Amino acid sequence: MFIAKLDHSLSLALFRLTRERSIHTVAVVFARWVFWMLLLGIGFFVYAHQEPLYVAELVKMMTLAIAFGFIGNLWFGKIIVRKRPFITHKLHPLIPTHWLGASFPSDHAMLSFAIATPLSVVDPVIGVWALSVAGLIALSRVSVGVHYLSDVVVGSAVGVIATLLAVFFVLF
Repeated sequence: MFIAKLDHSLSLALFRLTRERSIHTVAVVFARWVFWMLLLGIGFFVYAHQEPLYVAELVKMMTLAIAFGFIGNLWFGKIIVRKRPFITHKLHPLIPTHWLGASFPSDHAMLSFAIATPLSVVDPVIGVWALSVAGLIALSRVSVGVHYLSDVVVGSAVGVIATLLAVFFVLF
């Protein structure tokens, strides 16, 4: 019970922090658009490294990580069904919500980490940047009012664990 209250309090505090106009804009951009920019950036990165073996391994890892991540998120989503913060706390979310389902765990966080983590396996320098962007995407989903902090933490962990499984299957 204490953990749930702390999760709600921290999530609402982060949401209230985004009332500042400059933070609000950055949060909305990260929550809605940076995910797609991360994908494009990775596509450019892969294209720049035109070694076929390198590209093939990275694509295999990402594909498996995303597949394993979705399986993990579906499994967790069946165990814990939770309404989104803007419904539970009657908040006005900062992004459109007509297509959103349950809150737990965050698919955006899982996907961001399932895409960024394989990069850190094959290129640690680029991987640090990609993981930083993935973390900001996850936090932005909380700050715009569509997820609780625990949603993005678990979604991120699922993405990382899915990548570890993918690396195991690709390399061994």
